[in-house]
Amino acid sequence: PGYMVGKAEEWGGIGKYGSDMVRTCSVLNVPKIQYVIGPDHGAANYGMCGRAFKPVFCFTNMRGRTTVMSGRTAGFIVESVRRKNIVDKGQTVNEEEMAKFRQMMIERYDAEGHPFLTGSLLFHDGVIAFSEAREKIARSLELCYRAPIEKSDWGDLKV
Repeated sequence: PGYMVGKAEEWGGIGKYGSDMVRTCSVLNVPKIQYVIGPDHGAANYGMCGRAFKPVFCFTNMRGRTTVMSGRTAGFIVESVRRKNIVDKGQTVNEEEMAKFRQMMIERYDAEGHPFLTGSLLFHDGVIAFSEAREKIARSLELCYRAPIEKSDWGDLKV
């Protein structure tokens, strides 16, 4: 999951298609259910109808990870900033220390995205095993079916 980055993708219209997905999630007046089955970082969370769009149910499984960015990305970015600050002060960068710092940041971000921690912060409604997904999502759809759906005044979406 996620949005591809790069010059070819930008010229191919990924920004437009990504914004269409986010706009659709934000204006939809139907019951929304999210089931995270893998990495769920940054903008991908919005494109998959994340908590910000108030889904009726939001589930994950043990492989799901919900964070602002992946541990590897965070480790690289924070290390780059720290490295620049050290160089700007005229000090020498200790590569061994930098590698330890990067690994610590990777572990920290990966731990913060764990389903049990995100569940304790109410980012989702529960952890569902793959073997239980069909039954639990079907039950969620049944519950959604009982609630009235508001009429949309947003208009047509041309996709």
